Amino acid sequence: MNRLEFLFADSLGEGIVHAFTTRGGGVSEGPFDSLNLSWSRGDDKDHVSENRARVARALGVTRLVFANQVHGDTVLKADGPPEGWSAGEGDALITSQSGFALCTQVADCVPVLLHDPVNHAIGAIHSGWRSTVKNITARTIEAMGEAYGSRAEDLRAAIGPAISKENYRVGPEVLEAFEGLFGTLDEPLVGPKDAEGGAGLDVAEGVHRQLLSAGVAQDRISRIRACTFADEDRFFSSRRAARDGHAGQFGGQCGIIALKR
Repeated sequence: MNRLEFLFADSLGEGIVHAFTTRGGGVSEGPFDSLNLSWSRGDDKDHVSENRARVARALGVTRLVFANQVHGDTVLKADGPPEGWSAGEGDALITSQSGFALCTQVADCVPVLLHDPVNHAIGAIHSGWRSTVKNITARTIEAMGEAYGSRAEDLRAAIGPAISKENYRVGPEVLEAFEGLFGTLDEPLVGPKDAEGGAGLDVAEGVHRQLLSAGVAQDRISRIRACTFADEDRFFSSRRAARDGHAGQFGGQCGIIALKR
């Protein structure tokens, strides 16, 4: 696939530009083939810069802004584009400024985009299982409230492609952490437990429930249910890279959102 392909959500409303990227249409090679937007795992940085430039041009934004993601719960407020690519260390970005796009990088984790059409603010969240346990989604909504007056009931949310429960077996320690959040784990959040006490986990389902608990209305949440592990032609996957013998060497796709000028 040698052309750009974006996936879009129908829940985010007007006044924004957004996309969930796929892996086609870039210049990266090998395990990063081809639209890799992450340069933290060994890809040629010139290739990544060209890939990012292609995405920015296609979406009509001047800049893409990233965070140095660490699987935590820090929310970064971007009052303007930083000098470089990164706004700092954290796993969520928020802004009320137009012209540049907020990006969350994923390769199995859950990308979440938020739009407040009342106060003209946006957010981009990286929610792997660790950040989900720390409820970064609720923290981001709280941060938007403090910074811009956003109310959860006004927000629109989109959950992008992530690894599916069928392809994401976790151990009992992760299940225990999720039980602390959600109580007794049920379908569709988890599958049947195996002999070691592990099970398949749908992290995106957990994020969906956190959005609802934070006060976002069900009819303002959408989810793209594509599995990043299963669909090798369209998505990068950390788990698949480990299965295929090149753990740590894989590209990343992004959830991207910007306010229109």
